[in-house]
Amino acid sequence: MNEPIQYDPQTEAFMLGAVFADPSAIWEVRQIVRASDFAIPRNAALFSTMCDIADAGTTVSPITVNDRLVAVGRSHEVPATYSHELYGLGAYGWQAMQYAEIVRRFGERRKLHEAAVGIQEIAASGDGEGDIVEKAASLIADLREGTLRQSRPIGSVFGELVEEMQTQAPFVPSPWPSLNAMIGGIRKGSLYTAAARSGGGKSIFGLQLALHIAESGKRVGYVSLEMTEKDLLKRLISMMQGIHQGALQNHQLTAQGWEAVQAAKAAVEALPLEVFDRPGARWEDIVGFGNALHRKGDLGLIVIDYLGLVKSPPGSASRQQDLEDWANAAKQLAKQLGCAVLILEQLNRNMTNRPNPRPIISDLRGSAGLEHASDAVVLLHRGEKKIGGKLVKTSDIDFITAKNRQGETGTRTLRFEGQYARIVQKEHENTALIESGEV
Repeated sequence: MNEPIQYDPQTEAFMLGAVFADPSAIWEVRQIVRASDFAIPRNAALFSTMCDIADAGTTVSPITVNDRLVAVGRSHEVPATYSHELYGLGAYGWQAMQYAEIVRRFGERRKLHEAAVGIQEIAASGDGEGDIVEKAASLIADLREGTLRQSRPIGSVFGELVEEMQTQAPFVPSPWPSLNAMIGGIRKGSLYTAAARSGGGKSIFGLQLALHIAESGKRVGYVSLEMTEKDLLKRLISMMQGIHQGALQNHQLTAQGWEAVQAAKAAVEALPLEVFDRPGARWEDIVGFGNALHRKGDLGLIVIDYLGLVKSPPGSASRQQDLEDWANAAKQLAKQLGCAVLILEQLNRNMTNRPNPRPIISDLRGSAGLEHASDAVVLLHRGEKKIGGKLVKTSDIDFITAKNRQGETGTRTLRFEGQYARIVQKEHENTALIESGEV
């Protein structure tokens, strides 16, 4: 089992010689193999140098390769005569693709063997620290990311696209028709951001959407870095049964209230909604949670509440860069797992100093990367009015769609029922569900 996978050194050599015979072949070959596919280190170094030369707009040849190796201080990795030896093998340029496929296959088998050995070592080490299943899964993920495939004409997926359009809805509607009128719904592979000031309803927005997607039968993961699982459960019960949050939080339920709690038990237990509430979680913990849910099947949504509470790795040089990296990673996670990801985030406090306190997209706290990576950004805003000389929040809550890759931006006004931890459509909608020009 642990014997190394055999390889064919002649094929590696002939593939490189074929590129020397036809330097333009490098552009096709590099779609199939990477330097890590080569078993012989000097071949890997030579191929990497060939790619660098091509990227610089220079013709690949034994002379330019040797010059490049000297210039970047890698001449010790490849003997100066080696490139000329490969050129003298007599390989033809048209053979480069055939040889590249063989190199790729042997490279994949070798990497798979190395991953299998790594998984055996993880299993043999015992429980240790952390999730050993996720450690093993990360080895497979690295293997998948390190593998290339030859490109294909875009028309080759035409039939697959038509079948998908005929049999699958492009999105799952949110619980708010007003929001659906703007963004259509929640699409798999998409990243969404909902932001508000502290106490502005972002967690209610996230939990209510999670409940709605779970009730549709899709699996949902909720990463709660601000509230405990039990706090979330109280909000969920309030949302589902219309029990005042104060009664639940203070454990002051009437007999009727206890009956409503019991009535919620079966419904909550049947929900495919799972919570991750580990304090001090890092981004890799969230990715591990998402992958674990994905293996269970039919994952529809991951909610991260909220991004600003994710812990930076030890030795991090820039919190700003961490936030930007996580925003981009969240988009990649949505595509990789084939689900939607919703990031909840706070808005900057200085927005309250403006004459008009309504938020704009630049008020997103932390990183502009979140704005760029998101497919849609919804800013939540609750207006205020004076009652008895004091400013009091109104029951109106605006959904301000500040970015929308699938349509137009706009605003819809709904009703905030904080006592029941939910946001609902107004009985009489005062913002049109379909504006002129919308489809």
